[in-house]
Amino acid sequence: MRKLVAVLLASVTAAACSGSSTSASNTIPLEQVPSELAKSYCAAEQACNPFFYGIAFANTDCVARFTATFEQASFTDIQNAVSAGTVKYDGAKARSCADAISAGACTTLDNNAPTVCQEALAGTVDTGGDCTIDQECKGLARCDTSGGTCPGKCAALASAGVACGSDDDCVKGTVCSPATSHCAAPAADGEPCKGTTAGDCSAGLICVGNDDAKKTPGKCMTASAVLVAKDGESCDLTAGPWCVAGSSCVVQSIAQGMPVSQCQAMAAPGGTCSIGIPSQCPAGQYCPLQLADLAAKMFTASCTDLPKAGEACAPAIALNRCAANLVCDDLTTPLKPVCTEPHALGQTCSGDSLCVSQHCAGGACVPASPCAK
Repeated sequence: MRKLVAVLLASVTAAACSGSSTSASNTIPLEQVPSELAKSYCAAEQACNPFFYGIAFANTDCVARFTATFEQASFTDIQNAVSAGTVKYDGAKARSCADAISAGACTTLDNNAPTVCQEALAGTVDTGGDCTIDQECKGLARCDTSGGTCPGKCAALASAGVACGSDDDCVKGTVCSPATSHCAAPAADGEPCKGTTAGDCSAGLICVGNDDAKKTPGKCMTASAVLVAKDGESCDLTAGPWCVAGSSCVVQSIAQGMPVSQCQAMAAPGGTCSIGIPSQCPAGQYCPLQLADLAAKMFTASCTDLPKAGEACAPAIALNRCAANLVCDDLTTPLKPVCTEPHALGQTCSGDSLCVSQHCAGGACVPASPCAK
């Protein structure tokens, strides 16, 4: 998914803290801010790339997930800043921001929130002044805590080619490249992607042909250029083409050490399945095959219910490894990973993915800002 969360939290959430009572139709009441923000984000993601949205949220409620993340990552910290007077806000512009994000789809992703989202709040701290969160800084700026001390200092956003720690460090329209840890524009259609040597594709594009283990990049392509094969036609899990909506590119056999795949219809609950993209099994189930099974020329199994809390995670090859709204803890006990509820603030963690806030520091789940109290 795109790293839009920090950008949106820097706008809609703070802006909606006004408690303005002008009209329920053109403002976002405080208690509804996290859910309204999540609705906008999920709507944009679904409209921009329905293929990957269907994979990522096949077993999870997108709105519920991001509502909780927004609440625990930054909402309280922004409320504190509003109370302290370091952030001012505009509830009407918060509503306009949410509407623009929902309607804008791909154009509002990739750290590229609409201008009205930036106008929805006003930080009051000048460049060089003390801060704890980005929203306190005037204009398009960030709270630089890279020195490891708190409070941080308000600083200009990093331009392309400058070192960064996250997308919200970078100027609008650029992201913090996972390959170089420097701000860069996302890869465009036809450009190299992933493989640990290139960046992610722009919103709405699919990276095809990358091999991260071998550090071999793929190429960004549009969904219309990749998702074209129909039931019964050949497909290629690595290089494309992949299958049209309603079909899965599943492994049929192995030839010269490489999988031979074909588009097949989705399986019924408990029905016959094979390893494929997207999963051939319905929501709430997975195909329990592993790579070792393919090597042993076992290509079919039966769709099985996803593991519950406390049970062993589904194999790593499965696109979803746990039942709805659970995460696989493959960090604490990597040899025997189990499914667990995401951890709330203050609970122990061994990595960001285990936290509702998506931030783990010092062995505990924490808010997004390292200076948050």
